[in-house]
Amino acid sequence: MDKNTLTGLLLMVLLVIGYNFFFAPDPELEEPTTTEQSVTTDTSDSIETEAPVVANEPSEPDSLRMQRIAMENASRWGIFAGAADGTEEVYTLENDVVKLEVSNHGAWFKSATLNDGYQSFWEKENIQLFDPERTQFDLWFDYTGKGKVNLSELYFTKQSARSNENGSELTLRLNTSDPGKYLEFVYQLAPNAYNAKVSVNAIGLDQTLNLEEGRLDWTAAGLHLEKGISWERQHSSVFYRENGRGRDYLGESREDDDEIEKKLNWVAFKQNYFSAAIIDREGLGEGAFLRSYPPTDDTDTTTNMFYEARLPLAMNASSNTSKQLEFYFGPNDLDIMDDLEVEEFGKVIDYGWWIFGWVNRYLIRPLFDFLYSFIGNMGITIIVITILIKLALSPVTWKNFVSSAKMRVLRPEMEEINEKYKDDAMGKQQAQMALYKETGVNPFAGCLPMLLQLPILYAMFRFFPANIDMRGKSFLWAEDLGAFDAIFSWTTHIPVISSVYGNHISGFTLMMAVSTFFYSRMNTANMPQQQQPGMPNMKVIMNLFPIITLVFFNRFAAGLNFYYFCSNLISIIQMVVIKNYLIDEDKIHAKIQANKANPKKKKKSGFQQRLEEAQKLQQERAKQKKKK
Repeated sequence: MDKNTLTGLLLMVLLVIGYNFFFAPDPELEEPTTTEQSVTTDTSDSIETEAPVVANEPSEPDSLRMQRIAMENASRWGIFAGAADGTEEVYTLENDVVKLEVSNHGAWFKSATLNDGYQSFWEKENIQLFDPERTQFDLWFDYTGKGKVNLSELYFTKQSARSNENGSELTLRLNTSDPGKYLEFVYQLAPNAYNAKVSVNAIGLDQTLNLEEGRLDWTAAGLHLEKGISWERQHSSVFYRENGRGRDYLGESREDDDEIEKKLNWVAFKQNYFSAAIIDREGLGEGAFLRSYPPTDDTDTTTNMFYEARLPLAMNASSNTSKQLEFYFGPNDLDIMDDLEVEEFGKVIDYGWWIFGWVNRYLIRPLFDFLYSFIGNMGITIIVITILIKLALSPVTWKNFVSSAKMRVLRPEMEEINEKYKDDAMGKQQAQMALYKETGVNPFAGCLPMLLQLPILYAMFRFFPANIDMRGKSFLWAEDLGAFDAIFSWTTHIPVISSVYGNHISGFTLMMAVSTFFYSRMNTANMPQQQQPGMPNMKVIMNLFPIITLVFFNRFAAGLNFYYFCSNLISIIQMVVIKNYLIDEDKIHAKIQANKANPKKKKKSGFQQRLEEAQKLQQERAKQKKKK
């Protein structure tokens, strides 16, 4: 081997060693291998080939990624593109009665919590009017050339915030690429106020957005706040008022919806004793859609009801326009709601329709508040107001008892007539009318007093469940007179019983049913057996009524059942006193006999005249049937 050949070989070896040294893979970066063999099938007949594996594909540079996102935002949001990305910040508006959190992401309310002392029954925490995780505001506008956009997806910038003895104020602005164009929200919360005022100001956006067709969508999940969720849902729904019309509402405790033709004055998401509401004193736009529905999952015991409102804002199409809104987050307290001076807003509290609501608002409630301010105990207040109502109705009650006494005195003669004409319905009716005419007894005299008592009875039925003053007040074993009072409960689901009656026994309901039973027995003791075929037996109906009340009222508010128990107890006492000490049936009987003996001296009453006319008409019809 000559010198030149040896030199060439050495250079080649050095080149190989150098290549291996500089280009060999780093053992720390090399992926570990496995000794396991993969089992594959013969794919020689297949035309498919594996895609090539690209190792260490380079990621998109940050500059390019930011540029791409900016282009996408510009395409989607136009002049609002700069507000598409951001970090959420939450601002607080708070006074002594309510705490409101506002997010810069969308610039709407994130949560509403009461500071006024009201607490949820189970958690004993301040009332939170809706679930923040399942509540959303969406502000929709038509963007010229881009279609509908939801500006609540964008991030607003805080312009100013202050809090002093005059209240709290917060200003959030949705900036654009043009400093002369922006959307601004100004929040104001006065001291001790449950209503926050919100000014939605659109500056220079009339050529970009169709302001007249703007829409606010509000969906909320109302939390379970009371003792009994079924009772709570029975008094929860969407309440609203159309301009020029009375208060209306969707069906409570069930799914219901409605599309509103006229402008809306206000919409309230009512949760039994509390409400979250939006108010527009000038009127929201026409064509709003409202919906409420309970959870479809029966195991969801944290949610009371779901609410939905699609509300056209109907803003003016000008370069500098503003929409003035108010949001109420607070209790369904008539005094507080009436102080807002929003027409019929207090009727979110359902005291009943027509005369019943009038009686509750202007008679029962002022009297109840006056008594409670002096007594300080809710149970004793119910007792006192029951006594006062019974005293006010005592003249009507007296007339009813006198009428019943007259009918009892005539009972022997009525039984003789029934026996004499047992096979002649027409003859029996004529004989009974003749007896009433001779004795001057009006068999329907007791009906009018009963009818006069009905407005009070039904008014109280509506008053106690709607009155927030009952909530959380305890009496005897009842820890909350605004909910049922369980003296015994169970967790096992019993078919039919659990769904209809419930998984508990309410103490005041049981007392009310027992007192109703004894009162009915005393009231029907002298009632004759039903003789006329086809007519219901009143004794049977009256005996079944206590059983019906025992089932029907078991989930009702304890305050209502306690009132009915007190009312029954006082009625029983009245009945015993009047029958045994105030009414002399012998004197009544003597007077009736005197009327029979001197029929000419007795002037016919209007009832007797109508009775005679009806009798003559019936006789004529009977004669015509016989001729045919």
